[in-house]
Amino acid sequence: MRERGPEREDRVPDPPILRGGTKEVTVTNAGPHLLLVGLGNRSTRLLRALRTARTPLRVSAVVDPAPTTGDRVAELVGEGLLPGPVPVHQSVEEALAAGRPEVALVAGPHDTHQAAVLALARAGVAVWKEKPYALTLADAAELAALPHPGVRVMAHRPHGPLLRQAMAQLPEWGRLLSYRIRITRPTGDYSGTWRADRARSGGGAICDLGYHAFDLIARIAPDPVSVYAVTPEPPAHRPPVDVEERAWITVNHRGGCRGLVELSRCDEQADDVELVAEHGRFDLTGDRARFEMPEHVGLAQTVESTSVADPWSAMLRHHAATLTDRRITAEHARLGLIAVALTEAAYTSLDNQSPAFVADTSHLEVS
Repeated sequence: MRERGPEREDRVPDPPILRGGTKEVTVTNAGPHLLLVGLGNRSTRLLRALRTARTPLRVSAVVDPAPTTGDRVAELVGEGLLPGPVPVHQSVEEALAAGRPEVALVAGPHDTHQAAVLALARAGVAVWKEKPYALTLADAAELAALPHPGVRVMAHRPHGPLLRQAMAQLPEWGRLLSYRIRITRPTGDYSGTWRADRARSGGGAICDLGYHAFDLIARIAPDPVSVYAVTPEPPAHRPPVDVEERAWITVNHRGGCRGLVELSRCDEQADDVELVAEHGRFDLTGDRARFEMPEHVGLAQTVESTSVADPWSAMLRHHAATLTDRRITAEHARLGLIAVALTEAAYTSLDNQSPAFVADTSHLEVS
């Protein structure tokens, strides 16, 4: 089976390149201005993806009150991840007073997101933020009701070509019967950081890794009804933290579909997705996938595919190309509401040590 390339909406013109000797410099001065809110590890990862995505976006300023931000900006300029020295602001309000960018990318401690996103969105800035969409369903509803250009979450997994192909074919396979999603990472000691504090981070593996699973579930499965979450003990050598490091979650859906989500911050890296439908099956392990689907009546075919594409770059190309598309922004709001409702239900289940119902988000306003 041939892998499908990026959809038409993902294709944006490449910026011009100046060649001098053996060095190539991408010219990005003419594009929409991008404000970085938070300059930590995740922002650096997104800057690398932005360089390979070759969008017209240009980083024009940074918001980060850390005393080391100026030095970090200089390092990123030296690495070619920033176009040159850019202004560093202490707050979102200060940055907006200096000029309104077209797009803001928000990363950093989760408890700082809501205020920053609201200030930017109400100023008419399109906000692309790190997961989660919000820490509570009430906060998510407030974001979903914001007028366009609104808020989108940087969820990269659905932009991988193999998963995109599976999602495109699911409607042809009949009802989704079950799924299994496994996301694990060998995270180092973060006991002294904001991620170890549930009040600041919103949670551990469920909030950080589980949000990716919940975003995918919102895209492919019927309405979720209930969840049951348990947390196995982390390895004895792990420094103690205030958040869960592992979680197993079962999700029940309308119509009988059932899913299992396995999450861990203290195991070897894994990104596995298994989808079982009435007339097809999809198994993804890392960058390799196996499709089983009907070819003719009574016959089936099995196809194995491998992808080396970068879903982070594809995600940024998609958002840049659809920046003015209200339908895409509204769809992100709908997905965000469902993902946050699943997250809340998982923590309710965890805290009460019993199954919990998932809030119905269909009545919430999406602008």
